[in-house]
Amino acid sequence: MQLDNIAVEVLRHQLEAFCGEGAATIKRTAVSPLVVEGGDYSCTLLDARGKLVTGGGHIAYHFYAATNAIAGVFIEHGDNISDGDVFLANDPHRGGGLHAQDVFIMKPVFAQERLVAWMANSSHLVDVGGMAPGSFAPNATDCFQEAIRVPAVKVTAGGVEQRDTWNILLNNVRMPRLVEMDIRGLMAGVDVGAAKLRELAERIGADALQDGFDELNRRTEEAVRREIARIEDGVYRSTSWTEWNDEKFRIPCTTTVDGDSIRFDFTGTAPQTPHFFNSKEYIIKGKIGVELQRLIGQELPLNQGYYDAIDVYCPVGSMLNCTHPAPVGAAHLAASHDASEAALRTFHQAVAASPDSPSRPYLSSSQTMSANAVVTFSGRGLTGATDSWIMIDGTAVGSPAGNDRDGTDFNFYLVGKQAAIQTNDVEVTESWYPLRFEYRRRSQGVSGAGRYRGGRGVDFAFTVDGSPELTGSSIGGHGLIPMPGSAGGVPGRPTSIELIDPDAGATPIGTLTQGFHLPEGHSYAIKAAGGGGWGDPLDREVAAVLADVEAGLITAEQASDVYGVDVSDGSTTRRAELLKQRLAEARPPVTTPDQRVTEERASSRALPIAPGIEQRGRFAVSVRSGAILAQAPTHWSDGCPVLVESVNEGVETRKYLDPETGHILHTEVATTDEPRSFESSPARWLNSADEQDN
Repeated sequence: MQLDNIAVEVLRHQLEAFCGEGAATIKRTAVSPLVVEGGDYSCTLLDARGKLVTGGGHIAYHFYAATNAIAGVFIEHGDNISDGDVFLANDPHRGGGLHAQDVFIMKPVFAQERLVAWMANSSHLVDVGGMAPGSFAPNATDCFQEAIRVPAVKVTAGGVEQRDTWNILLNNVRMPRLVEMDIRGLMAGVDVGAAKLRELAERIGADALQDGFDELNRRTEEAVRREIARIEDGVYRSTSWTEWNDEKFRIPCTTTVDGDSIRFDFTGTAPQTPHFFNSKEYIIKGKIGVELQRLIGQELPLNQGYYDAIDVYCPVGSMLNCTHPAPVGAAHLAASHDASEAALRTFHQAVAASPDSPSRPYLSSSQTMSANAVVTFSGRGLTGATDSWIMIDGTAVGSPAGNDRDGTDFNFYLVGKQAAIQTNDVEVTESWYPLRFEYRRRSQGVSGAGRYRGGRGVDFAFTVDGSPELTGSSIGGHGLIPMPGSAGGVPGRPTSIELIDPDAGATPIGTLTQGFHLPEGHSYAIKAAGGGGWGDPLDREVAAVLADVEAGLITAEQASDVYGVDVSDGSTTRRAELLKQRLAEARPPVTTPDQRVTEERASSRALPIAPGIEQRGRFAVSVRSGAILAQAPTHWSDGCPVLVESVNEGVETRKYLDPETGHILHTEVATTDEPRSFESSPARWLNSADEQDN
């Protein structure tokens, strides 16, 4: 069947509307605040083979995960799939989604006596059993301790509910009535979406519907590849670390661009661990696709075609592609966020080296989801019965700054695509749970300094009020390693959490702490992370610095020490002093290039390598000063003095300076035992030395 442009777009928007209606049904029929108020749900449409077509709702990470869930149905049930069946699964090791709490409900859609599609809905359930209330168990050492693990099973067979299945599931969770209502909300959502899709298939025919699915995916893949082809061929590298108390687990990403192909390779990632943040390759790929779509193909559907255009490799047995029985309770947090952020940093590096890329206006550091801090609590609730819930207020971190603007406060992202998870109103939370907020506000102090500063995270605290004691588990990241900046921008502040005794004062706890106790009258406080800055702080406009002081975000002393601005008269004479001080304190460069090579530097076309760095022939040159930094094919930063500053024990920032002026060209955040953890090597840079020799 031939589909013209108009027919394809009409079909696309019909399918998106079906998913939107299914997602809206979940919101209207579920009952837990995390779903109804927080928006932690999705509705996904797949073709008869389980290939992704489109999705709706707030959590786009669920879309690609649904392909794994449907594959699990085929593995468990083969051809024993009938009209009226509804399947449930939650085990990432065996056909589940992002983690055990994100249960998938899947319904096959039949029309003209054949399977034509699938609807797959997911949301976060308040509890699915295991050793910790809420089923987030940082102390779990294998998946058996985390939750009840369900491969694809029928909760409805041929339209008849399977009470045995329901009884087993609900007998293993702490809040069965609430869990059941939320599952039924997911079932209502798939019913609505499936009915709409069945009607369409009966009207246009099953073959025509599949042709439409295939055409949407084909066009999307071609469009994504066209944009990839405008990115400079080469090798780009960045490294993240996932924290476990004082341990740090390495996640390097090497991205190779070759024509219209791009590969994100995580070779060298730490082996799977006995900690709950192990993940799976399909989760990593799903996340990278969601984040990548903020930069390329924003107008395209996030479907199978989009994912077929990118290649993601995570070694089997690593913590990004673990094997059974590794714990996976936070498979969608921590390491998976760190991995997608490393991948997105490499992509930003590739875009920065590509003069023709349409993504250049969006240049920044990566998103900051890895720094979010959620917390689960259990105890006697306001009704006197046992209650359990998850608080997501600590996810309101700051975004990175962009190349032309400050970061966004209370948001992971600088570039928006769709709504993310929402934070409950203070009044809603207080009406449901035994607590009283002391404050919830924008952070203060220096964080993510730069020409454009990083977005600010939230500061909040609440006091237990109405329960004798609550037991909590924190699930957060980046308490030790701050979120990096770009183009010389300074990292944002790290996450910090405190338990406050009204008599004894505050006690810091780790971002991953299970089973802490909070008696009535005691308080819990979070300072959420901030995003990294863009550009040297000494390049920030004086008016912007003065505005930050006026708003109470920084002090006059910080304005002077960090930005070199005297707030009394707006003068910037201190900037020269700070630049000179940097050069005096910096370590010498790896090499000292001969600055007398002027003819080739002056006559060659300027091509970007990194922000503020350009290639002229076989030389990497500072745009600001014209200083030669390196000669191909060596690392462009070899000629930069490096100012090293300690962040925490075992963690440091390395500021790569312009050797002539002292301005910061690049800031690296790394463990002290890590060699240079970044690379931006366009193919033309690597090849220029050979061309010169020839």
